Amino acid sequence: MSNKSTVGANLTIAQLALLSALIIAMTFVPYIGYISYGALSITLLHLPVIIGACVLGAKGGAILGGVWGVTCIIKALLAPPTPLEGIIFRNPLVSLIPRVLAGLAAGAVFSLISKHSGKKNLAAALAAVSCCLVNTVLVMGGIYLFYSSEVGAGSVSFGGLTKYILAAFGINALVEIAVGVVIGVPVSNALRKVKTKA
Repeated sequence: MSNKSTVGANLTIAQLALLSALIIAMTFVPYIGYISYGALSITLLHLPVIIGACVLGAKGGAILGGVWGVTCIIKALLAPPTPLEGIIFRNPLVSLIPRVLAGLAAGAVFSLISKHSGKKNLAAALAAVSCCLVNTVLVMGGIYLFYSSEVGAGSVSFGGLTKYILAAFGINALVEIAVGVVIGVPVSNALRKVKTKA
């Protein structure tokens, strides 16, 4: 392995470690990774996943999505914000698999768009959109499939489970996409430049 390849591999490991540490910190430090409002909560934990997917590719995005999912399970087991979240998010089909697939999708979309168009900003923006949509659709779909009765009982203020899920799509997804694009695109651009120079 050449010296340049070694430096590149070391940089990849360092970036994965840094973004993983950021996910862990954002998960367990209050009001950083999750912002709750009423019965809903907006996450910012997709940011390191989007950034990693754009810089490190689909594999890196999937790994970081896995870190996000595992920390979500640990939080649900040890310090859930609510008893209901403690029940729901200990299920890997709701908390782990969607995050792995969200990171994988973001990396794949970025690679595909940047390869065929050469427009890195557009590729990063669409990667952010895909990450948020895959995560929201799969998490809310899992909640609907496995915990509809539990969530339905707690979503009376929204007018029932269907309106609760629509609110999650209408509010959470849009805010998370906006944050992902506004922050994820410039940060991933900066990290890619560092990687290119290495």
